[in-house]
Amino acid sequence: MDTSHTDLLQDFSLVTKNFEQLGQRLSEVAEQVRTTGVLPSESLIEEITASRRNFTDLRARAIELVGLMSETPSAAAEEIGSMKELEALLQVAAEAQRKRAQQEKARMRALTVLDRLLSLVHRDQPDFAPLSECQAKSRALREAIHDHAGSELHPDVTTLAQGRHPLAELLTLVEGYDDLDDDLWLLLKHAVAENFGKSLAMSAARGKLCPSPTRMNPEHQPDEIRNGMKAPVVPATFTDGESGPH
Repeated sequence: MDTSHTDLLQDFSLVTKNFEQLGQRLSEVAEQVRTTGVLPSESLIEEITASRRNFTDLRARAIELVGLMSETPSAAAEEIGSMKELEALLQVAAEAQRKRAQQEKARMRALTVLDRLLSLVHRDQPDFAPLSECQAKSRALREAIHDHAGSELHPDVTTLAQGRHPLAELLTLVEGYDDLDDDLWLLLKHAVAENFGKSLAMSAARGKLCPSPTRMNPEHQPDEIRNGMKAPVVPATFTDGESGPH
């Protein structure tokens, strides 16, 4: 369906204006009928019919949009018989569309986090088992989120998008190991160790994990890679221990 809330608002404005003009004409004709007994013209009757047709068409499109955007049952057409009731329905459609847009943004952010995790390799150990195990979980979760149906988000999307999911914390440590302040670096290192094991935590905290351009989703590659340039390599410059990278 191509109808958007913006389209409906524009059409609602036009229909409202037409109704106002029609109302003025009907008032004049009613007075004319009362005082002279002259019946309304055929053109006025056709205009009334066209206005009603425009109203019912707009109502149907609004009901359909609400139904697509939300699992909440839409109001029945016969329950919406005035412009005020139609305006209230359009407000419901606007809220449903706003919620859907926010959900899609969070969903794409979550998928991006997982894609970036799936692109990681170990600088020194191509077959680093702790990373492979973590990526297997990431891959399964990505498939679950991608295939998730229904009006509500997959339960892991929000924490992934907000960086509070264990996998998101791992990515934060990998990508920011050399920039994080000591307290956050240590907190993330401990969290990753608890969730994925000490070996993976130490590798992430020491800059041993990095993205492989050949394994990245093209939509989520850094600009340097998409433009054919070599991505910068972040050197690992500190040793094992509990102190941060600074």
